[in-house]
Amino acid sequence: MVGPISYGQVVNFNNAVIPLLAFPHGNVTQHVIGSGFLVRINDELFLVTVAHLGDHVRMPRLDWSFWPATIVLVNRDSDPNEVSMVAELSLFDLGPGGERLPRFKYAHRPEAGVPGIIQDIILLPIQEDDYMATLYRIFDLPAERGEHEFGATVTMLGRRNEFPELSAVQHTLTIQGGPARYMVPEGQEGDSGGPVVTARGLLIGMNVGTHKQLPGHAMLISTEAIEAVATSVDGNTNDWPTAEVPQV
Repeated sequence: MVGPISYGQVVNFNNAVIPLLAFPHGNVTQHVIGSGFLVRINDELFLVTVAHLGDHVRMPRLDWSFWPATIVLVNRDSDPNEVSMVAELSLFDLGPGGERLPRFKYAHRPEAGVPGIIQDIILLPIQEDDYMATLYRIFDLPAERGEHEFGATVTMLGRRNEFPELSAVQHTLTIQGGPARYMVPEGQEGDSGGPVVTARGLLIGMNVGTHKQLPGHAMLISTEAIEAVATSVDGNTNDWPTAEVPQV
């Protein structure tokens, strides 16, 4: 039976996954929870998380009016019954006409077959002296990129259950499919946006939720895709990895 990993009590995973929340559509009475982590790519530092934290639908939209102005950084040591918010992170700048200009990197998703859909990942630039950079681990890519090996045991990190408490759970890697990778069992609410790491602490990818066509499977976005998003301009990237023949 897959369960919490035994070495999670020894390894300090608490500094690897950042608790986040957002208020979809600016609704201050309801919020969604999620996770994030820090990566450094080409000497640039980013907060990585899922796009559906900002636009809480299955396929996040390019229409920024659906998005909140900010996502919220939560104190990881908060009492679950009284969550403490540390800071609000702006997602947009305002253009000359008052239009929203995303501060984050993103990537178009033309294969979705629906116009105006983006990949479920955003990278928000962070300053090196930012509070998060002093408190949380930074994954350096591609140096700390882990290999996706069929049948390997990895650890999915998130902020589930009694948010924002840490969750560190063993998963087994299954099918490899280019930008999308899979593992079992499926995750839970709050895992989305969290890192998936090998036993050596190398980064495998970012959890994005349960796969719709593979019941019981969690889906992650690969490190190669994360690196591709870091190079995107206005949602366009030439480096998005191509889908591979699934390995079974």
